[in-house]
Amino acid sequence: MLRENTCQVLLLPQEILDEILSEIDLHRDLISFALVSRTCTRLVIPRHNEYRIVRIRHKLPSMWAHLAKRADLARNIREVHVCERHNHSASDHSPTTLVPPCNVDDTGSEETRVQNMCMALQNMHRLRVFTWSCTYNPFPEPTATPSQEAEILGTLVSKPLLRKVALAGAFEARPGCHNSIYPLWNLTKLTHLSLVGRVWVRPQIGPFLKSMLKACPTIEVLKVPMELTILSGCVFPQLKKVNIFLQSGGTLSLDKSWVRFLEKNPTIEELAWFPLGPLIGGLSPDSLPRIRRVFGSELLLKAIYASPRPIECVETTAEPAMFAYLDEINADCLREVRFTCSIGNTYDALLTLAEKCPNITRLSFPEYHMKLDDWLHLFSLLPALEVFEGMSLWRAVDGNLDKMHQAIMQALMLCPNLRELDHYKYDAKRNAYAKIVILREEGEESDNVRYEVRRPPPRDLFDFRYSLR
Repeated sequence: MLRENTCQVLLLPQEILDEILSEIDLHRDLISFALVSRTCTRLVIPRHNEYRIVRIRHKLPSMWAHLAKRADLARNIREVHVCERHNHSASDHSPTTLVPPCNVDDTGSEETRVQNMCMALQNMHRLRVFTWSCTYNPFPEPTATPSQEAEILGTLVSKPLLRKVALAGAFEARPGCHNSIYPLWNLTKLTHLSLVGRVWVRPQIGPFLKSMLKACPTIEVLKVPMELTILSGCVFPQLKKVNIFLQSGGTLSLDKSWVRFLEKNPTIEELAWFPLGPLIGGLSPDSLPRIRRVFGSELLLKAIYASPRPIECVETTAEPAMFAYLDEINADCLREVRFTCSIGNTYDALLTLAEKCPNITRLSFPEYHMKLDDWLHLFSLLPALEVFEGMSLWRAVDGNLDKMHQAIMQALMLCPNLRELDHYKYDAKRNAYAKIVILREEGEESDNVRYEVRRPPPRDLFDFRYSLR
């Protein structure tokens, strides 16, 4: 451990040290600094490590009151995520150590809580990410009154560093709120925007959303309902990821509008979309020249692969047999393949896929009955495999832990880069299987490799990996 008197930086005044630490974004970097010495620990914990990310599933009036009063602490918060009570897709995180204890009788009214929330958000000068999800069924309104919703979102307009905004639920659902003064339409400089909910497909909202996005030329990630065809003519010079989903319903004419959108935005690298029907006329051969990752149905894959494109990742509801007759697949590029639907006998199709694309590093497959020897033979054709997802391997050993251990060891011999498999334990809160993580020291032989079971990774409203699940 570093001696306290050997580090000249620690002799600086407290306020300067706080300014220096305020520039550190990542929690792990703060903890690394805190481990240097006892003085560093006192500087970081809890004044900084608890004030970077706020993710809450409850109202927490005392926390908002604390952040409203302590602008010196709230200014360092980078992310705010307000979620439903049942939403365990990521871990809760909020200040606790310095928050004064609060009696039930002292919680105050809902109006007071909203006022404190607004003041706290105003204090967050370094805020970069704001997500708000309220998708209970039936969907509630996010606040008791329209004015409260507008007040909370209105605080975001003055955030100079805000880049990512996601809203999921019945926002702006009340009569009279569909107008140009709604705070969301005044946001600019966004790089990420996600809008989920029936309200966003209302015709009166379309022009305002279009105008807002034109004021965000830096947009890189866009997740919007397919019904918003008013965006079909928009061009975003820096757009990289697009998730187009059907929110309420529509006709085949929607496909034509979004084909136009895709052809106008050649910078797109990642696309999630389920067309309603065959893409008549398809995509022009020179469209989507940078596309790398595709999440969608067989209809979309056929349109994408109609011309050679360097696709690296495919997640699809199609059958493995589809890959056998797609002549334009670039086998050298394809690295990740995820099948999301349970299907019939596909062993031969999987062998064809493995022989055709031996560089696959991630393979995801729903629960499917196949003998262990057949899976091991498939693994032998995929020496670069790093991640295997799904319950099929567990089914092949009838859920027997000893047999599964042997299966993992055999898989490691065939796939020396294997680092992760799905565990049979299902995390209902995160809606995903736990992970078997392979741990090996550099230079260690595979016989000495160990593994451990970990929780599924967290998810958020911008996570395209789970767009089909």
